[in-house]
Formats: sequence, structure tokens, C-alpha cells
Amino acid sequence: MAFKKLTKMFSLLSPDERYGLAIVLLFILSRVIFSLKGGSFLATPLSFAKQYLDPLLLKNDLMRSLFYLHSQPPLFNLFLGIILKVSPIPSISYELLFKTAGIVIPLLFYGILTSLGIHTRLAFIATIIFMLNPTLILYENLLYYSYIEALLVLLSICFLLYWSSKKGFMYLLLFWTSLLCLGMIRSLFHPVFFLIIAVVVSLYLKRAGKGLRLARHFLLSSLIVLIPMSLWCVKNFYLYDFFGTSSWEGMSLWIKTNGYDPEKLEQLYHNGMVSQQALVAGLDTFQPIHYFYEEDYLKQIPCHHPADCNEWRSSGTPNFNHSGYVYLSKQLRRDALSLILYNPTLFAFYSAGSYSLMLWHASDSVQALFMDNLQILEKLENVYRFVYFGFLGVESKRSTQQLWWVRTIVISTIFLFFYASTLINLFRKRDSFSLTIFTVCLFCLLMHTYTLFVSSLIEFGENNRFRFPVDAAFLVLIAGNVVSWKHSIKQ
Repeated sequence: MAFKKLTKMFSLLSPDERYGLAIVLLFILSRVIFSLKGGSFLATPLSFAKQYLDPLLLKNDLMRSLFYLHSQPPLFNLFLGIILKVSPIPSISYELLFKTAGIVIPLLFYGILTSLGIHTRLAFIATIIFMLNPTLILYENLLYYSYIEALLVLLSICFLLYWSSKKGFMYLLLFWTSLLCLGMIRSLFHPVFFLIIAVVVSLYLKRAGKGLRLARHFLLSSLIVLIPMSLWCVKNFYLYDFFGTSSWEGMSLWIKTNGYDPEKLEQLYHNGMVSQQALVAGLDTFQPIHYFYEEDYLKQIPCHHPADCNEWRSSGTPNFNHSGYVYLSKQLRRDALSLILYNPTLFAFYSAGSYSLMLWHASDSVQALFMDNLQILEKLENVYRFVYFGFLGVESKRSTQQLWWVRTIVISTIFLFFYASTLINLFRKRDSFSLTIFTVCLFCLLMHTYTLFVSSLIEFGENNRFRFPVDAAFLVLIAGNVVSWKHSIKQ
């Protein structure tokens, strides 16, 4: 009897509601199976992840600690601190919030696809494939900001799509608020990038016939992002003499640039090309600060608060927000630039290698913490890796160099094909619906290309972790182009 009632209720739902309910049920089922097989949420990074402040400071002196945070944008540490303050069992609270985000992400993805014009059944299948991606499941169960980045990227796409089609100003405010949260969580997204989005999309709206008023609204509303982020950068410039949301830029660039063995590096040091700190850093810049500077020198470095004065956190791990790392990062940036000028060809080769690493399937190469959870997902991981161009013969990072570049060229060709299709469509006259689609596609194009370019330029190693949050943007870009082609064929 109860089954009949449920069947009747289900039949009364619209197709979108039925598919949405099915997505939620399949999400719950897949995550329950993952848990029953031994999968667990990892909140342990709170005590040692170099991006996080000392948990005691987050709990007992949150706002002042955040003010003197220079190594990272403040929002994720704010989130960590609020939960530590209000929750009796923070690890469970973190897990519940991440699981809630886990349900929202596939629903957003499905809603965006159907709003663009993808058939509901096809959108449902694509959403399930996206939702069961082992990388998504692994990040969903790790207290790290990459998963929240993916959520914010999808939220921004969703709100931009609604604003483009419905013209509700509230959707535009929510779009920029989502991007503000993204920029205040991840230093990769610099205020200059958001300014580029504001200018480029506004010019497109003006040229495409949306009207000067809408273009002006889009440009002016970007101040929701630009003002708070610029103020944070000004704070860092005033206190620490750099303009940005993270002081680690030089440290990351040094790891990317330094491909020399210790003997060659020693020679470059004696030739005056790199500093003593570069010798100590080698390929690991994230060492305790006293490795780089004598104690007397450290005492001369200005600091303001335990957040940037303490060399160690209460957990016994190094405090990478120590003021000394600002000085170290600036020095290593100078050293990195010196090496780039010394051998620009080698830097270009490393950049190509970084780009190639970015295209690797992300699951097995981000965190050693993943290993236990990854074993549970091993069979699913093998399927996804094979489909993600593993069938070309690159199923391991130990595959031959030639196969690596074949794989890179194939994936890059796909990227370029959809980039070119988007750019061509941007300059064609369209009806209102198509203009809505390509406003979204233009934003996805900017988001995807920027992430690939900047992370290839400054990072070497975990580049796929940079790409993972914007994978959904590229999938939406594909969907928008497919719908446009279908519309053109009908016409």
C-alpha cells in the first residue's frame, strides 16, 4: 500500500523533479556504500595543513588571527574557526556541511544543463557520471578547500545563467558574491582576474545587443568582488609589503623553476645567481623558517600577533604564516626570475610539463591522505581513468614520455575545438536564448583558460588539483556549444 502511494506521488512530479529526486537518492546510496566499505571523512588536515592557522587561534582569537593572515585568503580559515567555536564536535559538523555541498553540486550541474537546453534524460546521465567521479568523492571527504571551490564555480555559473535569462538583479548580486567567496578562499583567483571577467563580459553584452544598461549593471556590480578583495590586498601591502591575497607566490614559482641538481644549484649560488635561501629550499620551500634564517635575523623581522609571530603551531607543526615566509617568498621569487632569465627554454619546458600534469586524472596524486579512501574506489577509479584518455596507453604516470605528450595533444585539441567554437559563436548574431547561452559560455571559457594558464605558469606537481574545480565549467562550455549547434541545424 505504501509502495503504491509512493509510486503515485512520484508520478505526480514533473520530469525535472523526478530526475532531481533520483539524483539525491543515488547520491545518498553511493555515499552510504562508500561509508560501509570503510570510507571516512578526513578532518585531520585541520591540525597540520600548511594553509590553515593554528586551531587554537582559530577557536580563541579568530578575527585578529585572520587579520594577520597573509599566507592565504581568509574565508576558509574563517569557516574553520566558526565551526570550532560553535560546534561541540567540529569533525562531524565539517562532514555534514561537506555532504550537504555534495548533494548541491550534482543538483546544480543538472539544473544548469537542463536550463541550457540539454534533454533531461541526457542531463541526468551526465550528472550521474559527474557525481560518481572518484575525484569528486575523495575531495568530498577531505577537509580542504578544493571541493568548496567546485561548489562556488557551479553556483556562479548557475546565477549568471539565471541573470542572463531572467534579468533579475538579485541573481547578478549572487553571481558576484559567489566569485567573491571563490577569490577569498583561493589565491589563484586574483582581483585582476575578476576585473578581466567584468570588462570582457560587459563588452560582449554591449556588442551582442543586450544593451548598454545591462552591460553597465554587470560592470558596476563587479565592485562586490573588487572592493573587498582590493582592500584585503591593500592590508597585505600595508602590513607585509606585497599586493595580493597570498604571500606564497614566490615559493611556488621557485619550486616550478628550479630543476637543477644540488651541485648545479651550488654553482649558480657561487656565481651570484641565486641566494643562500634557494640552496636551502631546493625542491622543498615549505620547511621550518629557522632552516632559512638565523635566529638573530628572525628576531628583526616585524610581526604583530601569534598568527604571524609563532614559528610553530600548538600541534607541533610549522606555522607557515610566520612573517619570515613573506621575506623568503620575495627572495625565492627573485631567484626564480633569475633562473628564468638564465635559461628561458628550460622554464618553457617545465611549463609544458606542468600543463601536461594538469591534464592527469586527479584522484591518485593530490594527497597521501587519500590512499585508504582511494583503495575503496579503486575499481571505479580504473574505469574513470581509462575513459579519461587512459585508453591511449597512459594509465600511469610512469608511462612513456611519448605517450604522455600524445595524450596531452589529444586533450588540448578538444579544449581548443570548444574554445574556438565558443569564440566563433560570440561574433555571430543570435536570438535572446543563444545570447544567454554564450554569455555563460564566455564566462566558462575565461574561468577555464585562466586556471590552466596561471597554474601551469606558477605551479609544478599538483596542477590537476588546480584544474579539478573548473572541470564543471568546461563541461558546461561543451553543453552550451552542443545546444547552439543543434539550434543552428534546426534553423
